Amino acid sequence: MSDLSFLKEWIHQRGSAGPGGAGGMVREFEQFFSYIFNNSPDGISILDLDFRILGVNTVMERWYAHQAPIVGRTCFEVYHGRQTPCENCPTISCIRTGKPQVGVVPYDAPEDARGTQELSVLPLFDDAGRLFCLIEYVREITDLNQEQRIVESLKRRIQFQDQTLREQEVALEVLLRRSDRAARSLAADIVNNIRLSIQPVISRLRARLTTAEAREDLALLEDKLNRITSPLMSRLSTREAHFTAREREIAAMIVEGKTSKEIAERLSLTIKAVDFHRMNLRKKLQMGDSKQTLQSKLAELEAQ
Repeated sequence: MSDLSFLKEWIHQRGSAGPGGAGGMVREFEQFFSYIFNNSPDGISILDLDFRILGVNTVMERWYAHQAPIVGRTCFEVYHGRQTPCENCPTISCIRTGKPQVGVVPYDAPEDARGTQELSVLPLFDDAGRLFCLIEYVREITDLNQEQRIVESLKRRIQFQDQTLREQEVALEVLLRRSDRAARSLAADIVNNIRLSIQPVISRLRARLTTAEAREDLALLEDKLNRITSPLMSRLSTREAHFTAREREIAAMIVEGKTSKEIAERLSLTIKAVDFHRMNLRKKLQMGDSKQTLQSKLAELEAQ
C-alpha cells in the first residue's frame, strides 16, 4: 500500500484546530479515508504541483504494475510514457484555475492495447488557502465506450433496415399497382374479344333460328355474355378476386334492380340461397351495418 502519511498529517493538522475530542474524529476520518482510498473500484492518484506522484491506491498499483516503481515519478511518464505533460490535461487546468476539472484521456495499455479513462481532478488547499496537491480520480471507460459504439452501430443497422423495409414497401406497392393495371388490361382484352368474336356469331344465329324455344335459349346466352362483359363483372373479377362466379352473377342482377325472387327464378335458386349470397356480398364489400343499399354500393363500384 502506498505511503499516505503526508496526507494523513495534513488531515490531522486541519482537524487539530477543532474543539476537544477532535483527535478521535480525525483518526476515524483517517481510517475512513484509507478504506475508501484503497477499496475504490476506480484508480486514485495524489500528485504534487510538479505532477510527481505522491501516492496511489491499490487499483492504480495493479493497473500500472508494469511501470513500477510509481511513487516519485511524474504522472505523464508513468501513465502515458511521455516526457512532458499531456495536451489538454485536466490536471493542468486544475492547477491553473484551482477548480475541479474533468476530462477524457486516452492511454496505452500493455500488449499494444488502447484504452480510455475519465479523469476527475480535485484540488487540495492548506490553511492559508494555497494549493499544495491534487487528487486524480480515474474511471476506466474503455468498455463503456465500446458498448456505446456497439449501441450506435446497432442503431445505424436498425435505421438502415427500417429504410430498406420502407423502400421495399414502396416497391411492393408499385408492383401491386402494375399488377392491378395488368389484370385490368387483360380483362378488357377478354371483354373486347368476346364482343368482337362472339357477338357477330350470335347475330347470325338469331337470323337462322326459327323456333321460339331456340330463340329464347339464344337470348339467355346473350344475356349471360352481356353480364360477363359488364364493367361491374370486370371489376369484381380483377379487383375483388375473392368474389365467386355466382356472387358476381347475382351482383350484376342486383345492379339492374332485380329482386331476390326474380333472381331466384332466373337462376333456378331458392330465395334463401339468393339472400345468403346477398349477405356474403355485403360482408366482402365491408359494408357492415351500413344503411347503404347493396344496389347503390355495387352501382358505385361499377361507376369507378
